[in-house]
Amino acid sequence: MNNIELSKFSDIKYISDNVCCGAVYPLSVVQGFQQGSITELDNSVLVWHFCGFAFLLGEPSDKDINSIFAMMQQAKADGKRLVLFSENQSITEAFSKLGDVIEKRYFYQFAQQKANEVVLPDGFAVKPIDSQILPLLDGRIKPSFSWDSDESFLGNGVGFCVMHGQIPAAWAFSAAVSDDETDIGVETAEQYRGKGLASAVVNKTVQYVLSTGKKPVWACHSENTASQKTAEKTGFVKTGECFTVRT
Repeated sequence: MNNIELSKFSDIKYISDNVCCGAVYPLSVVQGFQQGSITELDNSVLVWHFCGFAFLLGEPSDKDINSIFAMMQQAKADGKRLVLFSENQSITEAFSKLGDVIEKRYFYQFAQQKANEVVLPDGFAVKPIDSQILPLLDGRIKPSFSWDSDESFLGNGVGFCVMHGQIPAAWAFSAAVSDDETDIGVETAEQYRGKGLASAVVNKTVQYVLSTGKKPVWACHSENTASQKTAEKTGFVKTGECFTVRT
């Protein structure tokens, strides 16, 4: 590389200082909690998390921008995701000129000392996500979105599910994990939405994360008002935003 040694990217402080929003994702890969790739470019490094979120570290050259654009196109052709997070408007504008889609993502941190208590309706119960519940989860946002295998999630992640009898109604889980933070993913089955069940599993997950000494964090698309409302309802406050770039 021209300006930066690759070894620097294993330094927690370096990543934390250079990624203000969503640092838990590149850290989860660099620290070995979750699968992903680290690609050395001409003048920067791309950390690509298993879920498809990618982060640029360093000062990318024009050659780097073109290389990442080609990677995005190849990922799309292969049925994969490469969504680049960028806090640098000039980088975003460079991708925009190539025809990429530019959106925004919001980031939150938990701002309370402890999680809220939620009373569930009769017939519903919160249970840990284990090997029996995990295969029952349906929808897009579930552990397999962020973890390469059930074994990896059950060994290194955590999650809770509101069960209605034997049916998963809502669940929250660790979507990304670093030494310092846990990003929480959440989903509610369509037929159970509007009942406040997401708040129950988010609060339970937050309680667990706090007990490990880590900070619960949250992120969502800027147009996902339901996710934003759930975050605020359960004690999270918005701390930042960034652009996202996708083909």
